[in-house]
Order: sequence, then structure tokens, then C-alpha cells
Amino acid sequence: MVKVKTKSQSKKSKRGGVDFKKFKRKIGRKLPPPKNTTNTEIKSKAIVLPEQSIASERVGLATSKRGLTLKELLQQTSHHNAKSRKDALHGIKDILLNNPDELKLHKLSVVEKLRERIGDDDEFVRETLYQLFKSVIFPGGTKDNQGPVVSLMMAYVFNAIAHLVLDVRLMAFKFSDLVVQFYPSSFPFYAEKDSDCRQHKLEDLIAE
Repeated sequence: MVKVKTKSQSKKSKRGGVDFKKFKRKIGRKLPPPKNTTNTEIKSKAIVLPEQSIASERVGLATSKRGLTLKELLQQTSHHNAKSRKDALHGIKDILLNNPDELKLHKLSVVEKLRERIGDDDEFVRETLYQLFKSVIFPGGTKDNQGPVVSLMMAYVFNAIAHLVLDVRLMAFKFSDLVVQFYPSSFPFYAEKDSDCRQHKLEDLIAE
């Protein structure tokens, strides 16, 4: 008896007799990625901006009306621009008046930095500095560290007395008088040198 081939059997024979099965995919099921697939997923991290870092560092610190700390203002007193130096001195005055404890804690550091401006080239900076010492720094703080304060001040006062500019020399004498006024017991160690400087400068003024 001769067997009759069906259409499906004839198609399989033409394709080589291999029967490919179709896999049914379930709807909603996510297929796993191939093994040779490159992972392009980007994991982002929080970026801390400099402004945020600075703001966090200022938490709990006394600041001026412009939002600057005492440390920042002390640094600005060395600015190349005279107006910036003068504004920094005003900011320091603002902080010390509103936060007396700042002066008690950092008086020596403040004096050590500000004394550099005794011989400043700008007369407004010198005058602003003088008023700051007279009205805030010398009257405030503790009196336990008189010796170090006077020592820090007089080294720069004597340098300013030897300055070539007359106005700088005259302001130096005003600072010297200010030290005598607030720290009379500590000044005798420098009295002789101060007297000699005054004598020499008086002779220079007469000669001029």
C-alpha cells in the first residue's frame, strides 16, 4: 500500500526535516538580558556644591551683616584694595560688638592680624583701625593677657614710627598713646624706646 505524503510532511522534508518550535512568551514577563550585553545603567551620586559646604561650615559661627565670619574678615584686611580693607574692619567691629565672646576667645589672634594695618598706606584704613582698637578691642575682652597684647602692638608701632610717610608716623604715636591709656602697667618695658623714637622723630620734623 502506498502512503500519501501530506502537505506538512512534504514541507518538513524540503526544509531538511528540522522542526523549529516556537516559544510562547508570557505577557508582562521581562526577559533576562543576554550574557554579552553591556550594562549602560548610570548610578548618580549627590554632588555637594562649594556654596553648600561653606554654608555648613558657618553654622553656629558669628557673622557680619554681609554674612562673613571673623576669620574671613581678618583675611580681607590684607586685600590689595583699600576700600575692601576698610569694609573688613567695619565688619570685624560689627561682629565683636554683637558677639563679645568672640573677642574674649580670639583677642590675641585679632590683634596679631590687625596690627599689620598700623602702617597701612591708606589714611582711612589707619583711622578706621585706630577707632576699632579704641572703642572695641582694647576696652573689651579679658585683662589677663595684657603683656602679649602690648608686645604684639608695640613691635608694629615702632615700625610705623620709622615709616617714610609723615602721616603714618603720626598715627603710630597715636597708637602708642592708646596702648599707654589701656595698658599702663605693661608699657614701662617699652617706655624708653618709645621716648627715643619720639625724640628722633621730633628732630626729623624740625629738620624738615
